[in-house]
Amino acid sequence: MSQPPGGHQIRVLVCDDHAVFRRGLSLVLEPEDDIEVVAEASTGEEAVELARDTAPDVVLLDVRMPGVGGIEAARRLALEVPAARVVMLTVSDTESDLYDAIKAGAVGYLLKEASIEEVADAVRAVAAGQSLVTPSMATKLLNEFTALANRVDGGRVAPAGPRLTGREVEVLGFIARGRSNREIAEELFISENTVKNHVRNILEKLQLHSRTEAALYAVREHIIDLGP
Repeated sequence: MSQPPGGHQIRVLVCDDHAVFRRGLSLVLEPEDDIEVVAEASTGEEAVELARDTAPDVVLLDVRMPGVGGIEAARRLALEVPAARVVMLTVSDTESDLYDAIKAGAVGYLLKEASIEEVADAVRAVAAGQSLVTPSMATKLLNEFTALANRVDGGRVAPAGPRLTGREVEVLGFIARGRSNREIAEELFISENTVKNHVRNILEKLQLHSRTEAALYAVREHIIDLGP
C-alpha cells in the first residue's frame, strides 16, 4: 500500500454514535498499511476531546448524533485542532447539512452508502490536501452554482438584511459566480483594493473563512436570487 506524504501513517479518529458501525469502520480501516485508527468517539464532544489528545490527521464524523453533533464538532475542531481534516460520513443527503458542514470547515462529505474502499481512498485524499464530496451531493452543489453562473448580471439579488450593505451584497453575488477581485472591480467601476475591503468585511460580518463559504452561504440563505 502506498504511504502518505512524508511516509507516516495517516492517523484517523472515527466518530459515530452507532457502536456497531463505528467499530466496523475501524476494523476495516486498520488493516490498511498507511492508515492508523488512533481513537473512536460516540459523540461530537468526545471527538473534540480525543482529537486534542491524539492529534489525528483525519476525523470521520457523523452529522447527526445526540448532544454535540458532527457539524458543531467540526466547528470546534477547526478552532481547537485546526490541523485535523474533517470528513462527514453520514446518511444525510440534505443540501442544508452539506452547506453547514462546509461552513463548519469540513473538507469532505460522504454518504454511508460508500464502500469501504471509497472511505479509505477519501481518507488518503483529504490527508493529501484534497477535498471531496459524494457524487450525488456534488451534483446538487454544482446545480446551485450553475444557476448562479447563468444569471446575466450581479444586480438581481435578494435583500441581505441589515448585516450587509447594498454594495457588499453586490460583491457577494459576484463572489458566488466565481468572479475574481479584479473582475469585480471592473464590473463595479471601483478599485481592486476596495473590492478586497468589501470581501474582508463580508467574511467578518458573516463569520466565514473563505470565498467558497461565502458563496455557499449566499445560496443556502437565499441572499442570491437564483430566479428562473
